[in-house]
Amino acid sequence: MICVIALIVFGILGIFSASHRIIAKEALDCVLKRITIRKCTTGLDKRLKAQITGKLMRKHRKTGRWIYKHFEVISWFFTILLIVSLVYSILGIYNLVMFDNCNGEDSTAFCPFNPSATGAGGHSEIRNKGNLKPEIVSIDDDPWFGNSDAKVTIIEFGCFKCPYTKQVAEEVVQKLYSQYQDKIYFVYRDFPLSIHEHAHEPSLSAQCVFEQDREAYWDYYFSIFRNQDLLDNQVLRDLVIPLGINMTQYDECFISQKYSSELDNDYKDGFLAGIYGTPTFFINGKETIVGPKSFKTFKKIIEKELKS
Repeated sequence: MICVIALIVFGILGIFSASHRIIAKEALDCVLKRITIRKCTTGLDKRLKAQITGKLMRKHRKTGRWIYKHFEVISWFFTILLIVSLVYSILGIYNLVMFDNCNGEDSTAFCPFNPSATGAGGHSEIRNKGNLKPEIVSIDDDPWFGNSDAKVTIIEFGCFKCPYTKQVAEEVVQKLYSQYQDKIYFVYRDFPLSIHEHAHEPSLSAQCVFEQDREAYWDYYFSIFRNQDLLDNQVLRDLVIPLGINMTQYDECFISQKYSSELDNDYKDGFLAGIYGTPTFFINGKETIVGPKSFKTFKKIIEKELKS
């Protein structure tokens, strides 16, 4: 069944090359005949067999002869392997579209189609979410939006310098902020990662904004992520100015690192909860989302909790 492999390989190559399209047509004809238990008349299977084993024989005669003798069995093996791989790939893509994870709805295993970076090193890791302890995490006195009496409480542990926290802030949190204000209680807790240079400063600055104006904090939250690649102390201050808060009070707060202990407390709570990367979300003390997931994933959990 070498023609099946040839059909797929030369079919793809035929997109870019007319000569390969001719071979792909031969392979298709051969496959159709073999499916209907007829002999391949194009001779493509024999040509491919001769070309492949001929090259092997020139390098290692004994190996080439053995492969020539068992060529049909080897062809079947690789054909079956290819078909199984295609089936799993299609299933993975379906799961990714439907459940935002190519391994299925409730799987936490690594997904090659969506390598969500969850490790502290900013790379994909296969980690056991079962080790996380959402039930021990409190809302503390951190920045929040929404309805404090809502049925759904979401606690995010994020890092303002983390690209994945930025991704979720722009693709998910922004939508939660605009669409679910009356249905959820959303809390942001700081988990600045040491792998990101000057990760504490944006959190300290944001806390100084929150001290004066809770609503302004969220404008600042999104503004920080929009300018993530430019952040330094001056940029952080410049982003505060349009918010209309008292800049003298802000400067005193930021320079004195007034909320340094608050950040330490957030980090300690996150560490005790088993957090190994950002962003990490705890929903109603039982559901956990780690890494950059889609808004659809959040919406599904929120709607389920609202109906419970």
